Amino acid sequence: MRVIIVGGGTIGVELARKLSEKDQDVVLIEKSSEKISKISRNLDIMLVQGNGASFKILEQAGISQADLLIAVTEIDEVNIIACMLAKGYDVNKTVARIRNPEYTEGTQVFSHDQLGIDIIINPELVTAQEMAKMIRTPNVQGVEYFADGKVQMVGIIVEEKSPIAHKLVKDIDFPYSSNIVAILRGKKQVIIPGGTDEILPGDEIYLIGQKGLISSLGHFTRHPKKKPQNVLIIGGGRIGYQLCNILEKNMSRKNQMNIKLVEEDEKSCEQLVEDLNKTMVLKGDGTNLKFLQEEDLKDVDVVVSATGDDKTNLLSSVMSRELGADKTIVEVIKEDYEAVLDNMQVDKAISPRTLTAAKILQLIRDDIVISMAILGNEKAEITELIVPNNAPVANKKLIEAKFPRGILIGAIVRQDQIIIPGGQDVILPGDRVIIFATSKTNKLVDKYFSKPK
Repeated sequence: MRVIIVGGGTIGVELARKLSEKDQDVVLIEKSSEKISKISRNLDIMLVQGNGASFKILEQAGISQADLLIAVTEIDEVNIIACMLAKGYDVNKTVARIRNPEYTEGTQVFSHDQLGIDIIINPELVTAQEMAKMIRTPNVQGVEYFADGKVQMVGIIVEEKSPIAHKLVKDIDFPYSSNIVAILRGKKQVIIPGGTDEILPGDEIYLIGQKGLISSLGHFTRHPKKKPQNVLIIGGGRIGYQLCNILEKNMSRKNQMNIKLVEEDEKSCEQLVEDLNKTMVLKGDGTNLKFLQEEDLKDVDVVVSATGDDKTNLLSSVMSRELGADKTIVEVIKEDYEAVLDNMQVDKAISPRTLTAAKILQLIRDDIVISMAILGNEKAEITELIVPNNAPVANKKLIEAKFPRGILIGAIVRQDQIIIPGGQDVILPGDRVIIFATSKTNKLVDKYFSKPK
């Protein structure tokens, strides 16, 4: 498959890297010669310097042979024009990064079809949605839903006094109809576990089971936490605003929340006050010690740092934790900063780059792929797909499929039945399967589940 990516920013480069790792024919268009030079040193792909909204540049990139165009520049209009031109060359699918709600809401003059866009991606909205999910479930590290919400994956931290610490997986009595599917050890190691793997204190473990699994995990943690009531968000940009908007919409009489949004720019504060209804907007510096002390962070359940600047985010997060905040969530943009998170007091880091890549990656496979997610700073991939009639594993028992270590079938959904499978369970055509694979083995997933060519 030939994939043309317009835009060589963090998201465009991440997509190019992931797609080239999956042996796709990737061409990246970028206007900046400096960025082109840097990308060429790190990726072995075709690079074209120029404006991706130019038909001459698109032709130079081989647009007439392209199956997919992804436009992820910082400028919405460039992305839209690139997609419109691509449709003129009969490109099958187009994806555009669009931030301006005027292009995405129901009041726009042109439909998405008229704009030539098949799928719209808003990285800031995706990031805010992920942050909101973490805020709503403070006692877990992550929650994902599969099979239209019927299957739930939950991540928890194993504490020293947890009843499962220092036990082998095979000796743990997990909640009914659930199984452990991944262990994150530090920020660098992801284990797709077998029965003889040991659970250690500090491990971030992920379990999969039926909807409601999260409510049965209380005895695995030393002290279940209450729902958050006080949330402080540092940064009133696109992510901060979207996050406040989501949290406000999710409020009810039984589920109230005190939200404070900190923004340094006075004009931005004035606009945020107009746009938000249930959020207290504060003008201030989220890295100013005196300002944070005045906010009495010991009473704050969650501090979110999302200013758009990695240094500011990390500093404000560390300071907030030192001043007593219960939990911190930080936006991390550049890959370089992810390497230092292990040594910092950050509970959860969220990368718009990897989240957006996960949303788009499902496009490179056949229409059998339903959803994708990424775990452990891209060290593992979760794929939900429908088993084709002629897939190599169809009508085989799991034990007969001979999956390598590093690939695990977490769940099988067969009509209304949810199966947490063992070796004797059979994979049938039409089953929805949820697959966990490490970065080293996820290339092999196609070998077992793709339609023969």
